[in-house]
Amino acid sequence: MKNLVLKGEFYESIDLIITPIILAKEDTECQYVNKAFLSAVGYNQAEIIDQSAWFDKVYPDPEYREDVKNTWRMLTEAAKVDGSSHAHMISKICCADGSYKWFDIHENIYGDIKVVTLLDVNESQKSNEELIDAISQKDILLSVIAHDVRSPLGNIRQVINSYKDLGLSTEEMAGIFAGILPQIDYIFNIINSLLLRTSDERGSFIEKREKINLSMFFGKYIDYYHERLVQRDINFVFNIAGNDTIDFDPFILDVISRNVIDNAIKYSPDSGSIFISCQKSDNYSDLVIRDMGPGMSATQSERILGNKGSRRLKNQITDSFGLGLIMAKEILEKHNGQLKINSEIGKGTSFNIQIPNLA
Repeated sequence: MKNLVLKGEFYESIDLIITPIILAKEDTECQYVNKAFLSAVGYNQAEIIDQSAWFDKVYPDPEYREDVKNTWRMLTEAAKVDGSSHAHMISKICCADGSYKWFDIHENIYGDIKVVTLLDVNESQKSNEELIDAISQKDILLSVIAHDVRSPLGNIRQVINSYKDLGLSTEEMAGIFAGILPQIDYIFNIINSLLLRTSDERGSFIEKREKINLSMFFGKYIDYYHERLVQRDINFVFNIAGNDTIDFDPFILDVISRNVIDNAIKYSPDSGSIFISCQKSDNYSDLVIRDMGPGMSATQSERILGNKGSRRLKNQITDSFGLGLIMAKEILEKHNGQLKINSEIGKGTSFNIQIPNLA
């Protein structure tokens, strides 16, 4: 094999193979890359002269690079223990043109020569990623819906369980049930909107952008939160022009806004105000919801903004603080937006729902 590698005829032979191939010495010094490798990945022999240069080039993100290195080290060590000279792993690599592709990378050792082949699995991995993302979005939405409907359902249950003991008049009961009706309508609206936006084929959420009049959109929360606002004498103060609009999915915006507003009401002082405004730039529309509450510490803000992965929420959150906000943040990011928090202890909190404008 060693003698073959030294011959130009062998290099010409592997150039005929359509699979990308790297030949290297066992000490990892690169000897040759075939034409298929140059076409699919793009780096020449000098750019990936050894394994260290390879890792630096194809895994520019330091954290991902370390993960790949550690995984590869374990795989090759496990192969040696089994008496094998073959190891392989699937990873996403950065090609010379800056694009990213998934490859199943195999390494076989023949004497003092390493033969590395790269099988293109980009399309199958992209399909897997899309499926995982669809499942993730559905998980987040179901978590948000469960979180959002718990409060109105709890209120309804409390009234049903205790109305006989309250000694209320017919008029008082009528008033209570009149207050419950919007909450029931609200629950049905959430469920119906979710069903309409869920794909039957893949179970993923279907985004439906439309032009949203912000004054009308936020105005409905006066009715929905009427009882809580009246009980604590809290006011909404709108700084939104009557013709202000954004292009976004109203269901997604409702999920996010409701969680932010619910948090603002919860922590606002009695007789306080919640300010809702819209600020626009060339690239973004910023919906700002500001309360006059006690504010958040840097730790609390980071707890919300730094939390990633709804599957880990139950393990990372030990109480109810910020749970709805974390889920709202995650679903907003799934739809290319961002949630920002500007808060100071004793001076209230501003939540900035940043939504990208359509190109």
